[in-house]
Amino acid sequence: MKPENNSSGRRTRKAAKILLGIFIAGAALSATLFVGFDVVVHETKSNEFCTSCHTMQGNYVEYQGTLHYQNRVGIQAGCSSCHVPSSGPELLWAKARASKDVLHQLLGTIGTEEKFETERHRMAESVWKSMEANDSRECRSCHNFSNMDLLEQRPASRRYHEVAIKEQTTCITCHKGIAHFLPLSNDGDTGASKLREAAKSESPQTVALYAIETTPFYLSADSRDANDGTLMPSAPVTKIGEDKGMVKVRIDGWRQEGVDKIAYFSVGKRVVNAVMSQDTVEHAKLGQIIDDTASGQKWTAVSVDAWIEPGRLVGAPKLIWDAAGQLLRSNCGNCHAEPDLTHFTANQWIGVVQSMQIRTAMNDEQKRLLMQYVQKHGRDMAESAAH
Repeated sequence: MKPENNSSGRRTRKAAKILLGIFIAGAALSATLFVGFDVVVHETKSNEFCTSCHTMQGNYVEYQGTLHYQNRVGIQAGCSSCHVPSSGPELLWAKARASKDVLHQLLGTIGTEEKFETERHRMAESVWKSMEANDSRECRSCHNFSNMDLLEQRPASRRYHEVAIKEQTTCITCHKGIAHFLPLSNDGDTGASKLREAAKSESPQTVALYAIETTPFYLSADSRDANDGTLMPSAPVTKIGEDKGMVKVRIDGWRQEGVDKIAYFSVGKRVVNAVMSQDTVEHAKLGQIIDDTASGQKWTAVSVDAWIEPGRLVGAPKLIWDAAGQLLRSNCGNCHAEPDLTHFTANQWIGVVQSMQIRTAMNDEQKRLLMQYVQKHGRDMAESAAH
């Protein structure tokens, strides 16, 4: 009986050793995988790794121009700070989804600047949608309403954050474009193409016309190579003839004392109708002089005949304002309700638009159109709403 007991004991000890070996090997493998995964995650969350693909170089340059990259206190939020969860299943899912980036890198989906810009809007919308769904989780890892000292913020920031706290608005609602350039809207020219089509079909008999965009004008129908001045979007002109494929117009406005090269829309209001060269200033006709008590300046009526290429003018200002209103909604509506145009005067709107442009994707042409729209519909410009 003893030999059998010894054999059974040996088998038990052998099985125990095998189980112990399996446990140790499993533990070692688990530790290796855990440490390996942690190392891989750490390395692939670095700015250097994220920008190692040439398609991310442009993004990196945009990011370097922001406070998230460099600031007075020396705290940096890297690529992963905004785009990768810090831990948990969300981190695993984010890393799994990142494999598609490798695929698109190989396919060259955004392999050139042109391709990237074509896809920028789609990619941005995807990121914004994700951040809205998780209540800007990555933003809140550094920024939290409960820790904000609103009294230390600038008045404008404090005002918007007070509204955000009250309405439980998430960060990305107002802070799109915080680290990268904003994409243009799906209609990249935001109504400009419709205006051009309308200008092409404008009746030759229409006399009262309006510039659909920033438009060069010339003192002669033969001098298209020399820009004698520029009309601002929505600037009114009067058609007085046609010749050599050009449209002859009269540009009217008001000249502020000491500012000879700008024709303003009305007295005391810095709503620019046209910017003139020195030659144009010398050809201009001067008229009535008004002492404006509000500005403390003398204003002189000014008029100049000029030539404009066809297809740049429309007879219905409403077409221009429709395009401008679309700009206002698509750029200003991201952070707050569409503003009441009569909340500011024409001159006050200048500072408002300039301070907010940095938060939008507007180019200079769109900014000029929006500026004309809000100024001419300002609190003290009710009489100009038709222009």
